[in-house]
Amino acid sequence: MKVLEPTEADKNLFILDLFMIDMKRYGGLYIFETPKPVIIETGFSQSLERVLTGLDEAKIRPEDVAYLMPTHIHMDHAGGAGYLAEVCHNAKVICHEIGTPHLVDPTKLVKSVQRAVGTLFPYYGEMKPIPADKIVSVIGGEFFDLGGGYIIDVVYTPGHAPHHLSFYERKTKGLFTGDAVGIYRKEATGYVMTTPPPSFHFDDSIKTLNMLKSLDLEWLYFTHYGAHRDPMALINEYSALLTTWVREVDEKFAEQKDDGAVKNYFVEKEFEMLANYYEPESLRQETEMNVQGVLLYLQRKLTK
Repeated sequence: MKVLEPTEADKNLFILDLFMIDMKRYGGLYIFETPKPVIIETGFSQSLERVLTGLDEAKIRPEDVAYLMPTHIHMDHAGGAGYLAEVCHNAKVICHEIGTPHLVDPTKLVKSVQRAVGTLFPYYGEMKPIPADKIVSVIGGEFFDLGGGYIIDVVYTPGHAPHHLSFYERKTKGLFTGDAVGIYRKEATGYVMTTPPPSFHFDDSIKTLNMLKSLDLEWLYFTHYGAHRDPMALINEYSALLTTWVREVDEKFAEQKDDGAVKNYFVEKEFEMLANYYEPESLRQETEMNVQGVLLYLQRKLTK
């Protein structure tokens, strides 16, 4: 059975469903079969065997992979980076300079993720340290020539996290969004928010979304999930929904004055809309985590 899904954007671009948190088409990574092959995102540590199967299907030898490009260091995006870097031993790992120390020594990052995701943590696996000389630290504005006319530009996209990057591919005019434009599952309910602690920043997110609209875009390549056309409409939709989400959390906290009560309110609300599309424990934990991220942002804003 084939594991790679072709994308309409380009015959050489494939998405690999990683069945994150035991859900289909929830989280994946991209394999670009270019003269210098690249893997965008790395999934969890447990994803390694499936990624190797995908590479084999694409007839790409692990040692020929030129770049590993996690958009940011959260473990559903970079958890497998150390494991893949070991197998794809000639590949350079591209990371924002803020995140690089946490790939070299992921101890604090793993503990932070464990606190954030609670009972879902067993899905996240572990992280393997990456030697510093295998990492290329970037800040945005750099580019990587993959050959064959494919060039990836590094775009700094803070908001979801301060170490968040997106990758713009010039030939396909497509953006690998990471979490900068949220979670979009068209076959489910469309958008859900992704505003995790400890560093979600609403103002930076909106600035990022406005900046992305200035790019020459024809495709958005979501990690969660898939390649989609009509990027301007999708960016505008997420911007409006994110604004509403943060406002509603703010209003509910002003009313309840209790973090737990606010989380319970939004868990019940999300269950009404999403229970048919998400595993219950995952939905509860993800909702509580995203509410907590907004509450921390609002608290920091008040103390400035």
